[in-house]
Amino acid sequence: RVLYDAMLVSSSNEDKMDPNDEQLKKNKLVPGKEVCQMIQHLQNTCQLVPDSQIVETDSKIPYQTFRVGTGAELTERARKGYGGKEGGEGVTKAGEGPVSLEEFHAILKSRAVCAWGECYVKKAGAMATSDK
Repeated sequence: RVLYDAMLVSSSNEDKMDPNDEQLKKNKLVPGKEVCQMIQHLQNTCQLVPDSQIVETDSKIPYQTFRVGTGAELTERARKGYGGKEGGEGVTKAGEGPVSLEEFHAILKSRAVCAWGECYVKKAGAMATSDK
């Protein structure tokens, strides 16, 4: 909640006001760009689990290669969903645009971002992800 409120305040204090900013403030929504920046900051300060940061590259020959994803890529994967063996559905109503507090929580707890290990929940003596 504190992170979300900080983003909400910082987006309302910017000098360059977007015509939609008044509507965003009224509905307490944070621009999607700022959510990407927050996820990138969490990644830069090592607050994301390593598993969530792995992104496939286009190189599949002779074997599949991987790299560390950016904050924008991780946010997009959480919002829109991603494929693969352990792929998941998106956690927000829209794949782009501003997000509400509930959607922000869903992004942080999704398997694609998994901030502070929040995507892991204790189930019957085993660890499982919360968005399965």
